[in-house]
Amino acid sequence: MTPTRRAQAVLTTEWIKLRSLRSLPITLLVAAVFCIGLAALVCSNYATHWNDVSASSRATFDPLTINFGFLRIGVLFFGVLGALVVTSEYGNGLIRTTFAATPQRVLVLAAKSALLGALALVASAVVCFVAFFAGQGLLSGHVPTVRIGDPGVLGHVLGAVAYLTGTGLCGVFLGALARGTAVAMTSVFAVFLMLPVMVDQLPHTALWRHTVPYLPSNLGESMWHSHTADLVSAGSAWSLLALWVVGLGTLAALVLRRRDA
Repeated sequence: MTPTRRAQAVLTTEWIKLRSLRSLPITLLVAAVFCIGLAALVCSNYATHWNDVSASSRATFDPLTINFGFLRIGVLFFGVLGALVVTSEYGNGLIRTTFAATPQRVLVLAAKSALLGALALVASAVVCFVAFFAGQGLLSGHVPTVRIGDPGVLGHVLGAVAYLTGTGLCGVFLGALARGTAVAMTSVFAVFLMLPVMVDQLPHTALWRHTVPYLPSNLGESMWHSHTADLVSAGSAWSLLALWVVGLGTLAALVLRRRDA
């Protein structure tokens, strides 16, 4: 079998397994409801109570940041989804059959990550654009708003999409490294939620400035947040998050080749 036919066969097999994953539609549905619902709730609350907002808060009000605040928690759904794509096979023992049929383990990992990446890209695009239009629609007529055509706005929305997609891919590779669902989910929570909260409380010394802004969660914030003091620029964040994905993918591939199923 030629390499091209082998890759097509592996992609077809992995697509069938991905579609049969029972937690997939549930996770996507919960993610969409949570993210869009939270964006709508927060924006509706601001629109209702705008007259009670202080002058200083009004001066620093950023409708895009308020709209996309759900990403700080919503990103976990995509990371967990990516991890489940791999750990579900370890949990039911199907991974041994997979590797017996396809000894090229890196090819299997590449197929899983490609399919999950495509799925996460579509899902995150739907979530982010629906949340944006719903949120700005609720704010309109009550508080300052932005439109998709305003300078920089589309770039931040696409940054949010890329951040969620990149998190999904990181979840795949963390799942391949952890092999267990509980460990993989804990890793996702630690990297994208707990670690950023803990290090943000540390003094902003030279060490902080040369390490903390380069965490995946802070890179993601640079990609979607309108004002990111002490963090890297949005353009640099795109490249650095891609390096995180490639680095985790390379590490997962190396470990997968050397470790028994």
